[in-house]
Formats: sequence, C-alpha cells, structure tokens
Amino acid sequence: MSALDEVRAMMIFARVVDEGGFSAAARKMGLSRAAISHQIRQLETRLGVPLLRRSTRSFSLTDAGARYYDSCRTISLEAEAARKRVEELRDDPVGKISLTCSVHLGTLRIVPILDRFRQTYPGVSIDVHLSDEVVDLIGRGIDIAVRSGPLKNSELKNFKLYQTHRIIAASKPYVSKFGLPESPDDLSEHEWVMYSRVPETLTLQCAEGTQNIRVSGSVRVDNATARLQFLRGGHGLAVVPLCDVQQEINDGDLIRVLPDCKLPDLEIYAVYPGGVTRSAKVQSLLDYMRREMREIDISRNGQVQGDSHIDHS
Repeated sequence: MSALDEVRAMMIFARVVDEGGFSAAARKMGLSRAAISHQIRQLETRLGVPLLRRSTRSFSLTDAGARYYDSCRTISLEAEAARKRVEELRDDPVGKISLTCSVHLGTLRIVPILDRFRQTYPGVSIDVHLSDEVVDLIGRGIDIAVRSGPLKNSELKNFKLYQTHRIIAASKPYVSKFGLPESPDDLSEHEWVMYSRVPETLTLQCAEGTQNIRVSGSVRVDNATARLQFLRGGHGLAVVPLCDVQQEINDGDLIRVLPDCKLPDLEIYAVYPGGVTRSAKVQSLLDYMRREMREIDISRNGQVQGDSHIDHS
C-alpha cells in the first residue's frame, strides 16, 4: 500500500466510524460496500493490528482503532478544509490579481475601474504593473493584460473590451499658426507629433477612396500621455483615440482634422492565460471591465455613448 493509498484508506476508515457502518459510508462516498471493507482490511494488514471488532450487524472500535481514528479524523477534516479553501478561490472573488497595461490607459481608464471594482469586492487585492512594454504574462505570472489589439500567442486568450475611432487632431494654437489641412494630400506638409505605435504612413478612407499618406514630425514619443501633451502644446497634428479627446473637441480646445476621412479603429483587448478564468476573482474582474469599458465605447457616428451604467443583469 502506497502512502497515498494509506491516506485514502485512513479517510475511508474515519468515514466508516462517523457514519456508523460500512453500508452508510459506502453510500456517502459513492463506493461499494465490498470496496470499503477491502480498504479497511488492507489498512489493518499494513498496521498489523485490528481496528474494528466486527459482528453481523455492527462493529466496535478496538483500543488501537479508537486511537487511530483520532488521527484519521484529523486528516479527513484537514482535507475537507483544504478543499473548501480552494473552492472559495474558485467561486468567490477573493485573493490577489496581477494586471498590466500601458501607463496612459492605466491612469486614464484601468485604475479608476479597479478602484470601483475593489469597492464592490474588497476581498480582492490588486497588483498593478503600468508599462508601455509588452510583458510576458506567463513568465511574469500576470493574470490579465490590457492592450491594443489581440496578442498572437496560442497560450493566451483574449476578448475585446471596447472599440473606438482613431482621429487626427490639432490644437487651437497649432491651427492659428499653421492652419488646417484641407485635403489628405496636405497632411504630409504639416508637422506631426509621432507616436511609436502609429505607423508613419497613414491609411485613410476618404470620399476619393483609400489614401496612403506618409507623415513626419520633430517630436516622437513612445507614451500616449506624452503624445497628448505635445498635441495640446501645438507641436503638431497627432493620431489619437477619439474617446481620449472627445471632451476637448466638444469644448473647442482641440480640433478634429478631416473628419470625413476615417482611420482604422483602435481595439482594446483583455489578454489572459487560458487557465486563469477558472478563478472567480479573475473572471469577475474580466466581466466587470467588459461592462465598464462599454460605457466609454464610441458609436459609429463618432459620439460617446451615454454615461448611464449598463444593467449588470
């Protein structure tokens, strides 16, 4: 009998005593009476002492059996407690979640959502990694990454949180000094705030058809917050997500350039290792972010949807 088999037999022995008989224990454990009896006999053989005094209709514990039962009962209770602790992690949102996203998206969107999530689920602790680099989720033990575009990794799963228009924007100081482009061809003549995640050749869908325009500028950044700062400062035109600047456009602080021409939309995804959705804490956060992100989604006419909370039913 292996050590693992012995532990299993000890738990069966404890159940026989607790239930007051072989048949009752067999029903509780989903085993046959013969299998239960076989396990007890093997245990007695291994120990070299009888644990039970058997009669036709009942049994009683020997002195050795009574002492042994206490240890078997402790093991059985500990195993049950361990199972329940694991099930709590699976069924209830408790424990630590590690999440990574870009600095700009984190400070603008994700951290406020995590704040509200923890108000709802205070048993969850959050470990946030803000970085503009793509982090190895599996290697770093990260539960969730929020990124633009799905990651092509067979070990990861993803779903789209929201989709927004990309637009070309200019600040009032820039327009007052250099004017607005009047056609796609004019774009290459203007100064740009270049962003590492946006290609230097822009693909625009305009009334005249698809236009590929190469642009350049004296300012280049690898951070979306820095891009907005330089845009607002009048250092050039910039491609930005509409949801990030909608209010400034409504207020007249920023101006939408060539609004009839469309850039490819920006899609934001939650990316996560395949197995982590079995954890209730991670699944709860994924569902929560999906609901919250829909509130900042952009409709196809370029207007932000209403601010009312989405029904969680």
